[in-house]
Amino acid sequence: MPGGRGRGIVRRVTTTGAGLVGMLAVGAVAAFGSTGATLLPPAPAPADQVQQVTVEPGPEVTVCPGPARLTDPETVGDAQFGPAPVGTTSSLRAVLQGGGSAELGAFDGAAPQGIDRAQDADATVATIEGPADGAVLTVRPEPGDAPRVAASVGSVTTAGDLRGLAAASCSRPGISQWLVGGSTEIGSSTQLVLQNPGLTPAVVQVDVWGQGGEAVLSGGGQQLVGPGEEVVTLVEAAAPEQRRLVVHVAASGGLVSAYLQHSVLDGLVPLGVDYVVPGAEPAQDLVLAGVASVGEAVDDPHAPQLRLLAPGGEAGTARVTVYGEDGTVPLRGVEDVALTPGVVTDVSLGGLPAGSYAVAVHADVPVVAGASVDRRGEVDPDLLHEERQYDRAWVAARPLTPASVPVDEDGPVGEDGARAGQVALVPGTSSSLTIAAVPTAGAAEGDDATGRLELRVRAYDEDGAEAGATTVTLTAGTTRTLDPSTLRPEGSDATVAAVTVDVVGTGGALRPAWSVAVSAGPPSGDDGDGTPSLVSVLLPVDDAPVPDEIAVRASATAGIGP
Repeated sequence: MPGGRGRGIVRRVTTTGAGLVGMLAVGAVAAFGSTGATLLPPAPAPADQVQQVTVEPGPEVTVCPGPARLTDPETVGDAQFGPAPVGTTSSLRAVLQGGGSAELGAFDGAAPQGIDRAQDADATVATIEGPADGAVLTVRPEPGDAPRVAASVGSVTTAGDLRGLAAASCSRPGISQWLVGGSTEIGSSTQLVLQNPGLTPAVVQVDVWGQGGEAVLSGGGQQLVGPGEEVVTLVEAAAPEQRRLVVHVAASGGLVSAYLQHSVLDGLVPLGVDYVVPGAEPAQDLVLAGVASVGEAVDDPHAPQLRLLAPGGEAGTARVTVYGEDGTVPLRGVEDVALTPGVVTDVSLGGLPAGSYAVAVHADVPVVAGASVDRRGEVDPDLLHEERQYDRAWVAARPLTPASVPVDEDGPVGEDGARAGQVALVPGTSSSLTIAAVPTAGAAEGDDATGRLELRVRAYDEDGAEAGATTVTLTAGTTRTLDPSTLRPEGSDATVAAVTVDVVGTGGALRPAWSVAVSAGPPSGDDGDGTPSLVSVLLPVDDAPVPDEIAVRASATAGIGP
């Protein structure tokens, strides 16, 4: 198992909605006292007794979703039901920059495998075909080093009920995760997957919201996830008939990773499968990058959709701004979106010209947000009416925070927040990078967003060498679409395995927002440019802070006083 923990048996548990029952952990607190005693704060230690002690950095743990899977036939009452005429091809890619050691384990009980770090390359790239039911990447950085770690998984199914590309960047486990997307209406299936890579059990509280407010779950929505365990729950069994879905996962006792697998059928016609990954915590200012349109009308059911939820107790209003290559794109119906507390709202983004956009949400109450994008596929000749197939991708929101501190373009990237993240590209897919310079809330509200944002985009090949780089300059409120393969030198056929983005210059209150759309499968056959018909969106992975040194002061009494 990851981190060399040596667990011999790892379980994967599948439950229905009635199984959302767990146990409540109760801690005990010991108190002490003494009658008539006076406790005084210890005298401060002399300055010469304060020492700087180097702290060994803890392991950087990243957890990946498992391959896309059909709903367990035994839980739906028909063990012979398995509408998958073709197999699912799955792969994983991890990219590491910095010193230290790394290993890759799995939730299926397999022993972790070490990843050999490249000596002379700029990065280390590891590619694995056919990952198990979830993977755990563990990196132990060297003291003082802040490694850049990114991994992604992808599952491609070209026919059957699971037709689609389900891909996601692997993420760090946490205590609170918001999953904005999915549905449990007829024809939709949403699986909640909880993964615990730690050594202690985690008690997980699951809350679900739909178009009618917060759903009532049996057992209060509690779930116990043991160490090294993956638990899969059918959300439609716990909260059926929800056209719009938001799920919150809160863990205690241990850190967990969570995601939804959402698949849709219209009768016999597959309409896509994808992962819904954690997005930003409730905030008043959010941004989503990579929301694509092919020019759908407002009333087109396959137009991009923005999903919003104000989970608190106050009603509010959200103002939605769409940014394109030339700046703000006017769109009716999104200027003032009414938010009813606890009610999930979908807003159509139909009416946009063809292109890839960044969408900013400014609300007067904390909200969570996500977006869905449908891509038209080929006609299914096996159906009587030759109906059109689609694939769906879900995009999670990121917080819209103040702009990063600029750094020297030609110098090393510092530890001042100038890094804008990295993405490991899914093997066997093509990629399109969407970058935006989004004004922060104050500048956007005053319509005085100015300045420009300079971003350094670097591509790395499968050997870990830098395959190419470019500086992208964006004015306020504009986007740029970039094919990472075009960063390679002329004549190079190296496979681009990863992309990093760094802020190298900024003016004004601008925030970089970006994502990578990955495509696979056969072309739809009617768009003329050969665009693959399966799509998913990868979010960048931010760097984790690594402690270096702390100050230690000698004290005669520990734990008492200031």
